[in-house]
Parts: sequence; C-alpha cells; structure tokens
Amino acid sequence: MPARLLPNHGTRARYSVHGCRCGECRTSHRVYEQNRSRQKAYGTWEPYVDAEPARQHVRELMSRGLGWRRVAALSRVARGTVNKLLYGSPKPSIRIRREVADRLLAVDYSTELVADGAFVDATGTWRRIRALVAIGWPKVHIARALGSHGQGLQLHEHLVLASTARRVAELYDTWWDADPTEHGVQLAQVGRARRYASARDWAPPMAWDDDALDDAEAQPHTATQRAISSAERREEIKHLASFGTSTTEIAKRVGLSADYVRGLLGDWTNPARDEAA
Repeated sequence: MPARLLPNHGTRARYSVHGCRCGECRTSHRVYEQNRSRQKAYGTWEPYVDAEPARQHVRELMSRGLGWRRVAALSRVARGTVNKLLYGSPKPSIRIRREVADRLLAVDYSTELVADGAFVDATGTWRRIRALVAIGWPKVHIARALGSHGQGLQLHEHLVLASTARRVAELYDTWWDADPTEHGVQLAQVGRARRYASARDWAPPMAWDDDALDDAEAQPHTATQRAISSAERREEIKHLASFGTSTTEIAKRVGLSADYVRGLLGDWTNPARDEAA
C-alpha cells in the first residue's frame, strides 16, 4: 500500500493525531482550542455539520475527472474519511467535522489537477481549437502541433483526455495572438480556415474572456463585436496605431485580419498609393 500522506504542518491534525509539536502546529492547536472554548461559552459550538454538501461537491469533482483519492490528497483529509463519506457501510457519513467539510469544499476543479489519463469535459478544448481556426490556423496544422499524424483532429465531441486538454490549452496560449503566416501557413490556407470558421459562426480568441473558455454556460462576445461598424473599426485602428500598437494586436482587437490592417495602415501613411490606384 502507498504511504499515507501526513497532514501539513500548521494543522491541528498534525498536532493531535501525529504528535507534532513544532511552532506552527502548536499555534494551530492553540487557535482551535481558543475558538472552541469561546463558542462553547456562547453556546454556539457545533463541531459536526451535515455531510451532504461536501459529499455532493466531491461527487461533482469526480464527475469531472478528479478522483476521490486525489481530492483527499488536495484537501489534506484522510482517505478513510473521504471513502466513508462516499461509500460508508452500512451507509455513508451523515455528519462530518466542520474543518473536514471546509477543506473538501475548498477544493476547486481545474484540469491541471486531473490525472493525464482521466477524461474531462471537451467544451474548452473545442472552443480553443475553433478560435484558432477563426484567426487562420488550419485544423491540420493544429493536429500536427498536437502530435497527430493524420489529416484531422481525432477528438471526441464531449470528452477528451486531460493530457489532451492541457496540450490544446498550451498551444492556444502560444498561438492565439500569433500570425499563422509567420509560422509556415500559406496565406491561401489562412483564408480558407477563416472562411470555414466564419461559415460555422466560430468565435475568435478576442471574443472570449480567458476564464470563460472552460465555462459551458459562457457565451462569446460576438454579438457586441458585430454591432461595431466598419467606420468605427477604422477609427479604432488609427487610434491603436497612434500608440504604437503592433499590427497583430490591432487585428486581434478589432476582429480583422493582420493583412487587411497592414493594408489600411499602408494606405493612410502613403497617400500617393491611393492616388496611383
């Protein structure tokens, strides 16, 4: 059997169960006892609480790919306690200590916490891929960057491995503001990718807040962007350029291609070009 993880220093469990008497553990124990004495004096001492909220929270984490043993380790709660909370015989725990409930409820879901081989919701993965296509990255280039030797992305619509979700997130963080033509993508391929995404109403990176990509209920800001007129976009391009903003960054902010923005900036800085045309 694997060795049991010791509670961290500075916790009452390390003091009372494992007998540690370091300064941090003594302080934790002293604070706990002072708080307990105070609440007893006021008649508000309630060491145990309803176990159901913590149980439902752990089950929600498990449904998203975070195993209960991993939850136990992250919360610094004994595996036996979590096992009894979920599967106790003859029935799961009805009440648990307040500090145990607090630790379990404090564990927030993140794909970074899930084991590579676990399956996670694919919403954020597909949103990132589609956003990259929307700014000109062909799916075949994305597939190759992810290590696929085929011509397309062989991903399930609803679930993906946590390792895949992490690779896509890393790729997105690298490419979301990059110009595909500077990474070997032909201009014609960029155009095809953008048209493909536009026909399917896929939102570009600028339409998403970073913390919304993995939120299944979140929506992109495309409705607001479409309400911006061409004239307003042109004024915004001039405004951003006056501050020395890069062409790539301007294109990302206004939702236009970098080539188009370069063309506009060239026309404005070289009036003779317009006359020649």
